[in-house]
Amino acid sequence: MGKLNAYLMKKASVTIGGLIIFACCVLLMERLLRIFQVVANSSNPASDTSQMIINLLPYYLGIAVPMALLLGVIITVDRFSKSSELTAALGAGVSLFQMTKPFLILGLFLAIITLFIEGYMQPVGRYNYRQVEHSVKQQSFTAALREGTFTTVGNRTFFAGTDLPGAAIGPIFIYEKNKDNNEQNQMRLTTAKQGKLIVREKTQEPVLQLSKGQIYQVLEEKQLDGDLSFESSSIAGVASEINFRIRGDDEREMTSLELLGNRKGDYTEFKVPQNVNNAALHLRLSKSILLLILPFIAVPFGLNYGRNPSSAGIAIGVVFLISLQKTLEFGQSLGAAGKIPPWTGIWPTIAIVALFAFWLFRKSAFKMGQPPLTAVSHYITYMKEKVRDKVDAIFSAKENLNS
Repeated sequence: MGKLNAYLMKKASVTIGGLIIFACCVLLMERLLRIFQVVANSSNPASDTSQMIINLLPYYLGIAVPMALLLGVIITVDRFSKSSELTAALGAGVSLFQMTKPFLILGLFLAIITLFIEGYMQPVGRYNYRQVEHSVKQQSFTAALREGTFTTVGNRTFFAGTDLPGAAIGPIFIYEKNKDNNEQNQMRLTTAKQGKLIVREKTQEPVLQLSKGQIYQVLEEKQLDGDLSFESSSIAGVASEINFRIRGDDEREMTSLELLGNRKGDYTEFKVPQNVNNAALHLRLSKSILLLILPFIAVPFGLNYGRNPSSAGIAIGVVFLISLQKTLEFGQSLGAAGKIPPWTGIWPTIAIVALFAFWLFRKSAFKMGQPPLTAVSHYITYMKEKVRDKVDAIFSAKENLNS
């Protein structure tokens, strides 16, 4: 690799890496609010929050990498143009295609990384996130005692008010559903005027102490039977001993190898429909292929000649990539619903983008003329002048009529 290509790769790598970190931080900010709500009453909030954030990172990396690659290349080429280094390189006989090679190498590297992120890290991370969330909700007994909410914890549904003075809570409503030895459902209602939440010193187990309450049995006819009153009672905070379900509840929890092996719906352990399975597989593969195409779009978007550079490449690039992402997701949804074959919702769009990239790069690299976005800027300026002239003509005509 020549010094010029090494220089461009270094500049682009730093920019792309910074954009990936920045994008992940911005995307995580919104989710952090929901995470804090989940772990607010956890016995170990720092550990639970860290686990949930780590498991979310692969998902946000999948969003950040394509955007960072596109914008990173645009910014690098734009700076290279504004400093007149591009003009000097072209004058020295270096072609635009040769200067694009380091960006293609970065695209190939990120495509391989994306295959691993989308194909393994995201499904496993999504499942682990849901598992941690389930564990926090199940084991955090105090989370069930939020004011004005019904919360199911294990086989119990709780409601508690917190408008009583001091540390007391109430009124309290508990609905419990168990099975007897004959596998018959037994339902019980417990109500109490007030209660108090304490934590045992040795085991750190939360316990709800109830006072002045009643217990009722619920019959199959949804009628109450019996009225057992008590002055005091205690309920331990262990919510449920049932393990979280196995991975593979939907296609987003399946790795790409599992989706590939389940193309014909042969895996009995996964209950994912065949069309949903195949549409998800095509979408994951297309995201990696897209990273090999983006440099051919980003380089023309970042080109600037002369002393009047255009900075529209970043804005147009963002709009382009978001629109493309939504188009691919829409195609996946059509394929998953069985309205079209799963592959037709993805690959025709990728083919159109590839043809557009080929035309745009060829126009910029092998034909003399203004860069594509500079021409767009000139056209917009021309249209503004035409509109301004029309408006001035209308006002002039009105002044002549009034005079």
